[in-house]
Amino acid sequence: MSKWIELNSLRHQVAIAGQVSDKETGQTIGNALVEITAMPDAFKTKRSLQALQYGSQWETLAKRCDRTTSAIDGFFYFIDLPPGEYTLTASLPSAAARYKIAETTVTLPPSNNNSNQPKFAVANLALSPSGIRGKVTDLQGVAIARVKVKILGSGETTVTDGEGNYQLIGLEAPKQESVKRTVKVIVTTKGDRETTETLQFSLGEVIEHNFKLVKQNGTAVKTNNTS
Repeated sequence: MSKWIELNSLRHQVAIAGQVSDKETGQTIGNALVEITAMPDAFKTKRSLQALQYGSQWETLAKRCDRTTSAIDGFFYFIDLPPGEYTLTASLPSAAARYKIAETTVTLPPSNNNSNQPKFAVANLALSPSGIRGKVTDLQGVAIARVKVKILGSGETTVTDGEGNYQLIGLEAPKQESVKRTVKVIVTTKGDRETTETLQFSLGEVIEHNFKLVKQNGTAVKTNNTS
């Protein structure tokens, strides 16, 4: 005679959910570190108990009750949280010097036992990248497509689109926001000389700089630039 054992499954409820993205491009960001940095006392107690359970391994855990990573589509979630106010931050450890940490605060409402609709809070986080963007045109304002825009001494490069627009997003910058990175940007047209401009930006800052080029005897010459 067969013996059957009835197992009661433990149901978890999503409490906070959201998505991590690039503030400039809107593209989703996977493998971002999302952490709860401020929380109600009830959750502090829960976290302390779990920290005791894991001991010395607690700090090295990639996923905890107060820490997770975004999926490839940028989505993340936390489960079984008590109601209250929470502050979340998102960062990209693999590119820490290219994105400024994002932060948001949400309030998780109490669950309603009389409702079939679960209560949860939405916490979307947009990381601010460092970068440069702008447009390359001639003196008449006509866009110049397929112009190479490069940062001297690095592999950071792009090409203008059909409307002359370019963007170099996610550039490395000093970790201190008060310190700016100084770069030399080279604009190269096909078959012409290079034009160089010195620009500065800080962590989490995207500056705009336009280039105007005029051809003289087949050579691209720098004119008054706008920024």
